Amino acid sequence: MSVRRDGTSTAYERYLRTDELLSLQRDTEGRVDPDEMIFIVVQQSSELWLKLIAHEMGSAVSATRSDAVLSAVRHLRRVHSYLVNLMGQLDTLDHIPPWSYQRIRTQLEDGSGFSSPGWSSTRKLARSLGEEFTAFMARRTVGLHEVYTRHTEFEDLYQLAESLVDLDSDCMLWRTRHLKVVERMVGVDAVGVAGTPIEVLAKLSTERLYPELWRIRSQLTGEAGEHLATAPTPAP
Repeated sequence: MSVRRDGTSTAYERYLRTDELLSLQRDTEGRVDPDEMIFIVVQQSSELWLKLIAHEMGSAVSATRSDAVLSAVRHLRRVHSYLVNLMGQLDTLDHIPPWSYQRIRTQLEDGSGFSSPGWSSTRKLARSLGEEFTAFMARRTVGLHEVYTRHTEFEDLYQLAESLVDLDSDCMLWRTRHLKVVERMVGVDAVGVAGTPIEVLAKLSTERLYPELWRIRSQLTGEAGEHLATAPTPAP
C-alpha cells in the first residue's frame, strides 16, 4: 500500500477505511496477553466472512423464491468456498497457549460464540432457504424421492438439494472445528464462558439443518437393499 509523501491517506485507504478497520483491535497497553491480538483478529475476521456468507445466502433465498434455481446454486457454491476459508483460519487459534486464553477469556465476560451476530444470521437464512426449497418443490409438484431416483429429469432441483447438503455438511464441520478449538483451550470437561458445558457443544456440532435431505439417503439405501434381496439371481 502506497502512502503519500504529505502524509494524507491514499485512495486505497479511504476506500477500505483501513484507519478505522485497523483501529478496532486493542492497543498493546490494553491487552491482557500478547496473544489476545490473535484471538481478536480471528474473531473479527470471522464476523466479516460470516457477513459475506449471509450476503450470498440472502441472494440464494431470493433466487429460490423466484424459481431461479441455478442462480441459487451458484450463490451456494460461493458460500461453500467462504466456509472453507472461515474454517481454515481457526487453525490460527491453536497457536494460543491454554493459560494465555484463560486470561483472554476474562475479557469476554459472559459472551461466547452463541452471541455471534454473523452465525445467528447464517442460521436464520439457512432456515429460510430450507423453507423456500420446500415451497419450490411444492410448486413443481415433486417430492424428494422423485428428485433423487430420477435426478436426471429434475437436474435443477437435484443440484439445489445437493447444494443444501453441502451447506449442512460445512456447517457441521465448522461447529466441529470450533468445538476442537474450545476443547484445546479449556479442556473437554470444562464449562464454556457462557456457562455451557463442552459436552453440550459436542451434541450441537452434529445438529442437521436439513434432516429430510439425510433421511432420503437412508430411505434409498433401504429400498436398494430390498431390491437386491428380491432380485432374481443371474443365470450362470
